[in-house]
Amino acid sequence: EREDVQKKTFTKWVNSQFNKVKKDSIGDLFSDLRDGRKLLDLLGILLGQKLSKERGSTRVHALNNVNRVLQVLQKNNVDLVNIGGSDIVDGNHKLTLGLIWSIILHWQIKDVMKELMADLQQTSSENVLLGWVRQSTRDYQPVNVVNFTSSWTDGLAFNALIHSNRPDLFSWKDVLEKMTPHQRLENAFRTAQEHLGVPRLLDPEDVEMAHPDKKSILLYVTSFFQVLPKRVSMDAIREVDTLTRKPVPAVEESQQRYSQKQITVSLGQARTSASPKPRYKSYVYTQQVFVHSPHRQRRGLSGKVCPLPLETEVDLESYQAALEEVLAWLLSAEDNLQAQPEISTDVEEVKEQFHSHEGFMLELTSHQSSVGNVLHAGNQLLAEGKLSNEEEGEVREQMGLLNSRWESLRVASMARQARLHDILMDLQQQQLGRVSDWLSLTEERTRKLDTHSLGPDLVTLRKQLEEHKELQADLEQEQSIVHSLSHMVVVVDETTGENATVALEAQLQSLGERWANVCRWTEERWRLLQDALVKLQQFTEEQVCG
Repeated sequence: EREDVQKKTFTKWVNSQFNKVKKDSIGDLFSDLRDGRKLLDLLGILLGQKLSKERGSTRVHALNNVNRVLQVLQKNNVDLVNIGGSDIVDGNHKLTLGLIWSIILHWQIKDVMKELMADLQQTSSENVLLGWVRQSTRDYQPVNVVNFTSSWTDGLAFNALIHSNRPDLFSWKDVLEKMTPHQRLENAFRTAQEHLGVPRLLDPEDVEMAHPDKKSILLYVTSFFQVLPKRVSMDAIREVDTLTRKPVPAVEESQQRYSQKQITVSLGQARTSASPKPRYKSYVYTQQVFVHSPHRQRRGLSGKVCPLPLETEVDLESYQAALEEVLAWLLSAEDNLQAQPEISTDVEEVKEQFHSHEGFMLELTSHQSSVGNVLHAGNQLLAEGKLSNEEEGEVREQMGLLNSRWESLRVASMARQARLHDILMDLQQQQLGRVSDWLSLTEERTRKLDTHSLGPDLVTLRKQLEEHKELQADLEQEQSIVHSLSHMVVVVDETTGENATVALEAQLQSLGERWANVCRWTEERWRLLQDALVKLQQFTEEQVCG
């Protein structure tokens, strides 16, 4: 789904660039960019210069064009991760999206914001953009944009961004009270296109979900930034910096940063004639998104803490009760983290530990609103100024303790997650190397067997059958290792993007094809040996009878 959304959004962005100079648009991002010509046109528009292209239409010409694109990008200091010319020419979906995103990030996001970032002496374009959004929408309740994913799903943030600059375009009260999330998104996208000249890069269905695609929303919000006043104060930037350290968004950030992907194996049972042992299986590598739902209940983490309602006024008694409840849960969570076992050296055990800890992280996320609400309530009490000096000092000390312990728990949890991943990836790579080496030896073994013809007599044929049974036994023994690859865990870091999995997927694809080839060869040779044995036995019997 994310790939589909990115493909659609990136295609619309590319076409919006072509429309500026009245060039023909593209229809399919993955196929229309393969010859490199449209990519050179795109870079020419962004750079304001004409880039030469190869005249021919062969694969060689396409590779030359794409390599020219990569050279231009490198010359302009555009970060490229593991992207080669053949990847684009062959229509690799992930790397094509990765290439376009690198172009967007450089010219649409960083380039558009570079003057403001320089004035503010900031290096994170995402933080500056978030600060701009928050400053623009701070007077619009209940809008509270803390990220570029879930904060936009109800459509309020987009409308608030427009209304804060152009209140004449629609009624905020109507948006808030009369529209559904789908209608709000439609209103914002249509209004932005018709009155602000912002290309409609998104549709409501692209955003109206629990976790919309971050890159697509970043791209679209930057289009608003281009046409609206660029008012960002240092206070807004400092607020964003503080936001990343507050308990509530902190764990949300950790969950966004690490997205699990599992490389899954589809097993197909081979159907053959009689065999000396149960048959080994042929493997076809596929990929799917992995979502882990922990089944184990942990002491003290099985139930949610009742969140403190965010009321207009909070009394000291309700604050204290909620604080005690949250601190009791926090102590239990700290104990549970401390009780987690040492990281194993067995790959399957580490996988289980990784998934178990992921469940722990999800539990933390489920309680983050309770912690945030208590801190919010404490701030409200302090702001109202109704506390005595002693009470105020006590509340400040309690809030500091809660925030410090939560932050320590979050950091320790993320550190263990990172250690688990590093160790797991190392063990999985060792497994991959082991399987690859075994396949190399087995492929050489099959080549040697292929040089010998079957038979020609029963004694030789029976010896060949015994040799083949040994190969089958080795395949069956190796299958347990290959099967372990069906649960590979890969963590995608937002800073590297989805390209992090590409090399591993290619490696798995290659191993899968080699394993399947060995399996097919072994099945076929077994059938030929069986047929030859039957025929030789019949021939021998006929000779004896004759």
